[in-house]
Amino acid sequence: MSHRFHMTMFLLFCMLLLLLGACNTTTTTTQAGQQQTPTAVPTAVAQNNTVITPLHPSTTLPVPPTQIACPPTDGARAMITAPLALGSHDTVVYTLDTGSYDKPNAGELLRYDTVTGQSSLIVKVANAHIYGPQVSTDGQWVLFTVITGVLNRTTALQMVRLDGQGRQTLYCAAGYAIQQLLWSTTERYIAFYNIINNQGSVSVLDTTTGFVQTALTMPANAGLVLRSWLDASHLALSDAATDTIYGHIFVLDVTRSHQQYANMQIVLQQEYGDFDSSTDGTRLFVSFGGCPQGVCTGPSSIKTQQVSGGPQHTIYNSNLYDVVQVRVLDQKSLLFIIGNTSSGNASDDLSKNGLWRINNDGTGLQQLASVTALQFDYFNYHTQASDANVSRDDTLYALQINGFNNSVQVDTLVIGSLNGSTPPLSVKLIATANGTDGTQLAIAGWTTT
Repeated sequence: MSHRFHMTMFLLFCMLLLLLGACNTTTTTTQAGQQQTPTAVPTAVAQNNTVITPLHPSTTLPVPPTQIACPPTDGARAMITAPLALGSHDTVVYTLDTGSYDKPNAGELLRYDTVTGQSSLIVKVANAHIYGPQVSTDGQWVLFTVITGVLNRTTALQMVRLDGQGRQTLYCAAGYAIQQLLWSTTERYIAFYNIINNQGSVSVLDTTTGFVQTALTMPANAGLVLRSWLDASHLALSDAATDTIYGHIFVLDVTRSHQQYANMQIVLQQEYGDFDSSTDGTRLFVSFGGCPQGVCTGPSSIKTQQVSGGPQHTIYNSNLYDVVQVRVLDQKSLLFIIGNTSSGNASDDLSKNGLWRINNDGTGLQQLASVTALQFDYFNYHTQASDANVSRDDTLYALQINGFNNSVQVDTLVIGSLNGSTPPLSVKLIATANGTDGTQLAIAGWTTT
């Protein structure tokens, strides 16, 4: 063969290598608009339908370049990650939004180290609020939406690493069209609810491919509440509440597209107030109470049943107190909140309001925290994941307490011991809200630093 032929083949081979290299790199633009050097992308990969990321990495690596600007209309992006070595201090991630919903001043995502007692800023956005925050299963990332004010309101689905690196926008929509985020335990799927022209739908973003599909289409004027992941591909959902009372629990397979509400799998058809699923996704723990017409009082109960159906078993029952929320603590025990309200009668009993713990067999009932008659306590607003309310070593809880001081709303994040041996530690993270301010505080979840 001629020298010219060998040279031609060599050049073709080099061009092929360059093309392959381009397929595995990305060039992005930072917030300042400066172009970054191409870098290899995602370190999180999909194997057997599971996102594989180091759960306990020993080394922190820099996050490859990411994009904060919205993808093209109706487009989405796969997530870009790199491992973050975590410490051993139990840490709560939370948001602090200042300004009103229509005129937001800023949204802050922060983390609080329970050992040092120090808060650190992860990210701050101007003229917008941060909603729906939740910590990834590996504790290294936080997912949230950024929503602008009333003028040309947009919602951006974003994530950022716990150290503030790698902030990126995965998906955008006009208005308040990305609601009720739920990040799967494998970190592969992000499910969210959307309403357009009074018609709701459940969309699912595959973080490994950046593909968004409509998993469920609702009838007009019907609603759903996304509650928890039962496994890597199935969601538990509620119908919309009527006067705080729900009537159904459904299961949705997020891998199927354009399912219809009428064909959804029903696992409970009975009036109830709240529910959670077991850590393995096989059982439901349902509280039967609620607050019809705004009055919370007994009787109420907590019962369990298999997701697949079968008889219910009672764990807790009271004629006097209203169980308004329930969450699974671990494989053997539950947390629940009693939230009686005053009807003006002298017989109203609010003395037991607060956080309680109980074993799944009904033993070990213990009150962990109490609130006053002017306070209301809540679990994590946004997710029922196992680390949403409880530290990863199962020693501490985080609780949202909203109350009033001289007619001004005061939101407080409270951290306490799960063994009840020490009084709750009231963390000095207080946000106030009056008619013009609208400042609010919300828990995202637990990690370690």
